[in-house]
Amino acid sequence: MKILRKIQQIAIVVGLIYGFWLGCNVDATERDNTSAFIMVALAAVIGISMSIPNKEQEKSL
Repeated sequence: MKILRKIQQIAIVVGLIYGFWLGCNVDATERDNTSAFIMVALAAVIGISMSIPNKEQEKSL
């Protein structure tokens, strides 16, 4: 489970950095801007899903 958590954290960082870089690129086309928006949105969804406690964590509290 810790490996999956680490992969999720790396995916968030890479998705945000590359998404913002691609979206802020001066020579970006409409397709690039759409791809950047999707990457940032998916990274945000992964981040939100990591912050929501799952049922196993709630039972242990």
